[in-house]
This record gives sequence, structure tokens and C-alpha cells, in this order.
Amino acid sequence: MVQHIKISLLSILFLSSLLHAAQEQTVRGETLFKQCAGCHGSDGRNKAFGKSGIIAGQSVIELMESLKFYKESEFKTHSTTLVMSKQVKNMNMEDLSEVANYVSKLQK
Repeated sequence: MVQHIKISLLSILFLSSLLHAAQEQTVRGETLFKQCAGCHGSDGRNKAFGKSGIIAGQSVIELMESLKFYKESEFKTHSTTLVMSKQVKNMNMEDLSEVANYVSKLQK
């Protein structure tokens, strides 16, 4: 009986720590997304510069592919891609992942 209680308490503690980590990731993703909101809107539904697609609700995979493309590319002309490249150049992969996760949860 005592063993079952210990296992239950450890399970609750573990699940609680996972939930806390997920909440921290959401808060960090939301904070990082604020620098994107000027073009994409606070809800991710603006077409940036009237050209981009709506990013709210896109899959994490699609968002990560786009963000990595902008981060790894070097654009020498003035365009929306240059703006995006500058926005993500100082973000690490964890930052990009947190933004992608946050944006993927925004309602389409």
C-alpha cells in the first residue's frame, strides 16, 4: 500500500513538472512572438506586408521549416525575406521552437 502511494505521488510530481515546463515554454513563445506581432498581428492572422500567408495555426513543422530557412539564408536585397532573416538571426533553435509551438496554437 505504501509503495502504491509513493508511486502515485512520484507520478503526480513528474506530471506536474511536465505541465510547468510546458507552461513556461508557452509563456516564452508568447514573449518571443511579440517581436513578430508588428507584421503578423498579435493573433498571427495578418498577412505581413500584404504578402505572407497567415501563420496562426500552421503546424510546428511548417513553421520550423520557414523559420530555419530565414535563419540560415543570407539575403542581400531589401524585401520581406530580409526582414524575417534579421528577425530570427539572433534566435537559437530553442527560441524558434518555442515561437513555432506558440504560433501553432493560435486560432486560424
